[in-house]
Amino acid sequence: MRILTCFIFIFTLSNLQAQQIWSLNDCVDYALKNNLSLKQNELNIQQKRVQRLHSKMQMLPTITTNSSFNKNEGRYVNQVTNDFVEEISNSLNLSLSTNITLFSGFKNINQLKKDANEHLKSIYDLETAKNNLITTIALSYLQILFNKELYQTALKQHDLTENQENRIATLVDAGSLAKGELLNIQSQLALEEQQLTQAENQLSLSKLQLAQLLELENHQNLEVLKLDLKVPNFNIKDNIHSDYEKALKIQSNIKSTDLQVNSALYDLKMAKSSYAPNLVLGHRTSSVYADNAVGDFSFEEQLKNNKQSGIFLNLSIPIFNQWSAHTAVNQSEIQVENSRIIAQQAKNELRKNMEQAHSDQLAAYKRHQAAQKSVEASKESFGYISERYELGMVNSYEFNESKNKLIKSESDELQAKYDLIFKVKLYEFYTSQTFEL
Repeated sequence: MRILTCFIFIFTLSNLQAQQIWSLNDCVDYALKNNLSLKQNELNIQQKRVQRLHSKMQMLPTITTNSSFNKNEGRYVNQVTNDFVEEISNSLNLSLSTNITLFSGFKNINQLKKDANEHLKSIYDLETAKNNLITTIALSYLQILFNKELYQTALKQHDLTENQENRIATLVDAGSLAKGELLNIQSQLALEEQQLTQAENQLSLSKLQLAQLLELENHQNLEVLKLDLKVPNFNIKDNIHSDYEKALKIQSNIKSTDLQVNSALYDLKMAKSSYAPNLVLGHRTSSVYADNAVGDFSFEEQLKNNKQSGIFLNLSIPIFNQWSAHTAVNQSEIQVENSRIIAQQAKNELRKNMEQAHSDQLAAYKRHQAAQKSVEASKESFGYISERYELGMVNSYEFNESKNKLIKSESDELQAKYDLIFKVKLYEFYTSQTFEL
C-alpha cells in the first residue's frame, strides 16, 4: 500500500511539473520564435538582403579569363606566322578581358535603390505578420481566461445545487416536503451538470486553439497564468483623428504599402532607361602559343611575343525594339497607379478598423454597464426569492427559475467584461503596437 501511495505521488508530481503556466508574454515570445509563417518572412528578408548585395556587385566591372587548346591536322593557317601549313600541331590561346557599363540610363542605380527599398519593405512585412499574430494570440488567451471563470462559476452553482438536493432529499424522506420538490431540484441539477460539461468543453477547446497557434503538440498540459483582470479605465473620444494620424506613422503595413509605391516608381524609371543609349568600356589582352612556331622560342617567349591588347568603347543606341520598351513603360505606369491605390486602400482600411474599434469600445462599455445592472437586479431578486423559498412561500420551480436568471446574468456580465477588455486593448494596439493585460 505504501509503494502504491508513493507511485501515485510521483505520478501526480510529474504531471504538475509537465504543466507549464504560460503568461501572455510567454505565449507571444514563444510564438514569435517558433511560428513557421514568421520564419518564412525572415527568410524573405534574407533573400532581399542577398538581392541587394547582388545589385551592388552589378555596379562593379566584370573580369573574364578564357583559354582554349586546339589540335590541328591538315591544311590550316598558323596562328603565329599566318602562313598556310599542312601538318599536325597544337596551340594554346589565352585571354583576359574586363568591361564596365558607364551609362545605361541609370538602370543599375535604380535597381540598387529598388532592392534596398524591397529589403526595408520585407522588414515591415515581418512586423505586420508579428502584429497580426500577437492580436490573435491575445484574443485566444482572453478566451481561455473567460472560459476558466465561466467554468468556475458553473462549478460553484452546481455544488450549491447538489447540496440543496441533499437537504431536500432529507426533508422528503422525513415527510416534510413533497417528492415533487426533489424532482424539481434534480431536474435543475441535471441542467447545471450539462452547463458544467459545456463550460469544460469550451475551456478545453480554447486551450486547443491557443496550443495550435503556438505550434504545441499537447494542449492538455497548457495552463495559462491566472489574472485578476479589471475593467480598464478609458475615455471615449469624440473622434479618432489624432489617433489615426499617430497610427499612420507607426503601423508597419502602412509603411510597407508606401514602400511598394516606391518600388513601382523605380520599376518605371528602369523601364524608361530602355530608351537611353548604353555605353560600355572594355579592355582585352590575349596571347597564343604554338608548338610548330618558326624559331626556337620558349613558352614564356611566345606568350610575350604574341601578346595583343586593346581598349574598346561600345555604344548602342536603341532605335526600334518592336515596341517592347514602350509597352514596359506603359505597364510600369499602370503598376504605379495600382500600388498607389493599394496604399490608399490600406490607409482607408486602417481608418475603418479604428473607427469600428472606437465604436466597439463604446458599445462594449454600454453592454457591460447594462450587464452589471442586470446582475445586481438578479441578485436582489434571487435573495428575495430565496428568503420566501426558505419560508415555504414559493416552490422550487420559482426558486430555480430565479436562480437560472441570476446564472445567465452573471455569465452575460462575465462575457461583457472580457469583450470590453479586448476591445479597449485592441484600440490601444493601433497606436502603441503593444498588447498588455
